[in-house]
Amino acid sequence: MTQIHEGEALQNAARMSKLGVHGLADAMGVPRSTLYYNFKKDELDDDFKTKAAQALGIASTRLFGGAYNPDNHAPAARLTGDDLRRMKAFGDGSIPEGIAVVPIMAQAGYSKHYLDPTYAAELQQMHLPNLPYRGERYRAFEVSGDSMEPTLKEGFLIVCEKVEQDFWNTTAQFYIYVVVTEDRIMVKRLFRKEDHSFVCISDNEEFYPQFVLPMSEIKELWLVKRKIDWDMPPPKRFEINV
Repeated sequence: MTQIHEGEALQNAARMSKLGVHGLADAMGVPRSTLYYNFKKDELDDDFKTKAAQALGIASTRLFGGAYNPDNHAPAARLTGDDLRRMKAFGDGSIPEGIAVVPIMAQAGYSKHYLDPTYAAELQQMHLPNLPYRGERYRAFEVSGDSMEPTLKEGFLIVCEKVEQDFWNTTAQFYIYVVVTEDRIMVKRLFRKEDHSFVCISDNEEFYPQFVLPMSEIKELWLVKRKIDWDMPPPKRFEINV
């Protein structure tokens, strides 16, 4: 009999449920990092298994009995990248058509796994009513640091549209972009200095000087379309005249 991998079975069940990985972590009251750690384990603690089964609404014997283990070739086998694309194409409603959000805490992992469709599918989704931003063409990033102040402050969300590599040589000068490299995510204004490099410009130039970035070091490029500003200005004082 094939050995059941309980961590992977839990991961598959979470991906297939309405909760998703992030929702399961919230329902169980554990950090997402704890879930990802347990996904790698062959055997899980009994208390953890019970809590996960209750959150997913699946009997523990079924959840960890092999039905969600890919080695058993059950209908509920692990979702691959092709599976996710197919589900989106046929529109069965399992994959929400919002915008994937990349928070500051996830950005180091994003730069390593941005090509993995299953990683992208596990990102939190946001929906912007009455705006045409949805699907894989768009992504929201959380601003980190103060290099783009006062235009963008840390914690703001920016809604971005992906720029395909074929069009990097025709980008609009001095517009704000999210630049994904091998080891970091940056938000900068870009100026095309030549065919193969950008000058990266911070709005907070006093503390962040310009630098040249070869296009060959860029993995993804996203044009910033909107910002979601969480700040409220201080109350305005009025002269009371009534």
